[in-house]
Formats: sequence, C-alpha cells, structure tokens
Amino acid sequence: MSETADLFRAGLERLAGGDLGGYLDLCSEDVEFEFPFAPPGRPQRVRGREDLRRYLEPLLARAAYDEVTNLVVYETDVAGTIVAEMTIAVRLLDSGRAYSRRYVAVVCSAGGRVVSYRDYWAPGASSGPAGPREAS
Repeated sequence: MSETADLFRAGLERLAGGDLGGYLDLCSEDVEFEFPFAPPGRPQRVRGREDLRRYLEPLLARAAYDEVTNLVVYETDVAGTIVAEMTIAVRLLDSGRAYSRRYVAVVCSAGGRVVSYRDYWAPGASSGPAGPREAS
C-alpha cells in the first residue's frame, strides 16, 4: 500500500476516534480541502491546516463518526494520489440520530503529509432518520 493510502487510513482512524489534532498532524501546513458539491452557505474550498481546524471543529463537536464501511482504496498512476470510496455512519451528538453517507475522495500526499483532499458527496443523499440539513 502507498504512503498516501496509509495516511488516508490513519486519518479515518483518528477522526473516528475524535482526534482532530492527530488528524491535522497528517496534513501539510498548506493542505487544501475541496468540496465540489458543498451546499449553499458551506465553503467549497478550505486552505491551510488552521483553516481546516476551524472548519472541522464545529462538525466534530456535533457529530461522531461511528463506522467506516465499504472502504475501497484505488492506487492511481499519478504519484502520491489515491481515490477512495467509503460509507461513513455518523451519529448526531445532540439528538442521537444517525445516518450514513457514501463518499468518494481523491487524496494527494507529498513529503509524508496530505497536501490535497477532494471530498465528493451529495449533501441530500443520506440514509437514516436525519434530514439533509442535519446531515451536512
């Protein structure tokens, strides 16, 4: 498995464990996260580790990532780049309501850190009792 795949899997484990600091340690200082299908009012791009922290903190404060299933990681012919498919089960902390959503991510790394992450998900496409607004 490639370094990028290892970083990606370690990141999933750290997020599932609620370890935001550990997750951010896997990212370069100038990491760029893109959300091409972000709903109105949500950023389509977050640049830099500290901006990523500010983006993720409120999300992790209201939701727990309970389980990652159907994970498939594809190595590409572009050095340091993987594509991953997965389903993530999330529980909203205030209500206990749960949902799951499928994701596709394109992740690039260099120098032992994640440098870019494109997160493809459809905001309204969740399964379970949480509505689309709660789930985003």
